[in-house]
Amino acid sequence: MKTRRLTLNAMMLALLVVCSQLTIPLPLVPLTLQTFAVGIIATLLPLTAGVEVLAAYILLGMVGLPVFAGMAGGVAVLAGPLGGYIFGFVIYILVTAGIIKLRGTGWWTLTWANMVGALIQLVLGSIWMVPFNHLTFTGALLAGCVPFIIPGLIKIALVVMVASRVQAWMPNLRQL
Repeated sequence: MKTRRLTLNAMMLALLVVCSQLTIPLPLVPLTLQTFAVGIIATLLPLTAGVEVLAAYILLGMVGLPVFAGMAGGVAVLAGPLGGYIFGFVIYILVTAGIIKLRGTGWWTLTWANMVGALIQLVLGSIWMVPFNHLTFTGALLAGCVPFIIPGLIKIALVVMVASRVQAWMPNLRQL
């Protein structure tokens, strides 16, 4: 692996870990900047690099390092009610980076690619909560998806603004 790509992946992993700790506690699902970091990763990195960063993040958490929201770590977090959101990050990256690869890096593409990826991630996380919290499908969507739509749109706007600036400054970033 090239040194530049390895360094960039490490920087993005650090961004994800730090953003995971910036949390506003809510009853069922905490509001964090994790999805902001995932959006940045999906938007700026090539598909394989984004998946590598998320795989490293999940592995670090699995071995018990406190990288997940609220300084949590361990397999229990992934197997618990919030695990679906974490695994959904992988889908977010696959969908968003895939759309960007196919459609380009214009601001509109970045926006709707992140909207699609984030929505799928929220829905998957909500569905994952159904058996853990004894919710209906509708109840899970109302508790685990709907409250995060407006904050998610704000994060996506920030992702697009930051990513557009970074891409202007480093136009070959997605080719690493």
